[in-house]
Amino acid sequence: MLSANLNSLERRQEPTVTEDGIQKGEIKARLQRTRELIGERELGALLVVGRAFYDRSGNLTYLTNHFPPFPTCVVSGKVRGLGHGMLILPAKGDPVLVVDGPEYRRDMVAIDEVRVNANMTAEVKDVLEERKLTSGRVGIAGEDILPVTLYKDLVAYLPGISFEAADDILSGQRIVKSEAEIGLLKKAAQIADAGLEAALGALAEGKREQDICAQGTGAALEAGADFVRYLRVHSGDWSAWGTRWPQATDRKLKKGDMVGLDIIGARIGYQFDVLRSTVLGRANDWQRKLLETSLEATERMIELAKPGIGAEELVEAAGQLMAKAGFGEHFSGFMGHGIGLETVEDPYLIKGVTTELREGMVLCIEPGIFVPGLGGSRIEQEIVIRRDKPELISFCKARLW
Repeated sequence: MLSANLNSLERRQEPTVTEDGIQKGEIKARLQRTRELIGERELGALLVVGRAFYDRSGNLTYLTNHFPPFPTCVVSGKVRGLGHGMLILPAKGDPVLVVDGPEYRRDMVAIDEVRVNANMTAEVKDVLEERKLTSGRVGIAGEDILPVTLYKDLVAYLPGISFEAADDILSGQRIVKSEAEIGLLKKAAQIADAGLEAALGALAEGKREQDICAQGTGAALEAGADFVRYLRVHSGDWSAWGTRWPQATDRKLKKGDMVGLDIIGARIGYQFDVLRSTVLGRANDWQRKLLETSLEATERMIELAKPGIGAEELVEAAGQLMAKAGFGEHFSGFMGHGIGLETVEDPYLIKGVTTELREGMVLCIEPGIFVPGLGGSRIEQEIVIRRDKPELISFCKARLW
């Protein structure tokens, strides 16, 4: 049975690191820059919240190299925050990382003081009280994933503190990747390629979607994925949907089926997200037009993706191309996103987002067309924004018909 207080649990022997992730020196530099921004905002401290490693650990991991290893769980009694991690970064003084259990990777974590407590909000209260931070303003990075129950705890514990949203302190830094991060994202994209190529190789009449999913997922894990969040296999009429639960069913593939394959996961915390659409067998004229149009839209967005270009400009160009081809009523408004320590990061590639692209951003480009009852196509590529032209980092064959 899980104890409410995990402080007294004995540490198990920790595994040896087999491959380097982000070096602690880079994490320390991020901490220093963040502390400067906290000071400029005149905050007493920044509370950084992260959720389970496969979910939303980005802000926390960016500053600590900690990946909360447990799934998010119900808040009950003194177990408050299981599946989360919290960093208290004062404007002055050393940071403290609060983790939910003793089995964290001390070899990777870049914070010297780590406290273990399944009652995370009580531990945060204690840290802030020890640092004489019981009044004034404290920013929260990760407000959108901090459970309301835990927020209420903090407000009740620390009535003299005014908590305020401060996600922009980290989002402004995370939107542009370092070369070390880009290197890890390239490795992650190679794993996506391996998974997709295995899944594509398994496509055959009579095979179940589940069979295809298993082949691709297994190949990605063999290639070094931390995890595969899912490999969605959409066939037949379901290919006309941009998303679907469950990720794969026992539906058997038939000749002429359109098939969409979307693989998402991570390598050393850095994510991959690549999608391919194809046809089982020979594509008919309409299917070929659909597939070619979606690929052309992807290529058009990549061609335009240069520093200084607004995100919305890419979206408008792809929309015009798809509308001219006759798919004006059926293309998706969601055409891509940033990627890094989380699958979907800023900037969103949707209408109304005017964020200018910057060198070092890593994007997933994925305009899609979905025609109910007939089929859908989305061909997703991962790219790095470079000074002269974008760098493609996903290499699984795109034209599969």
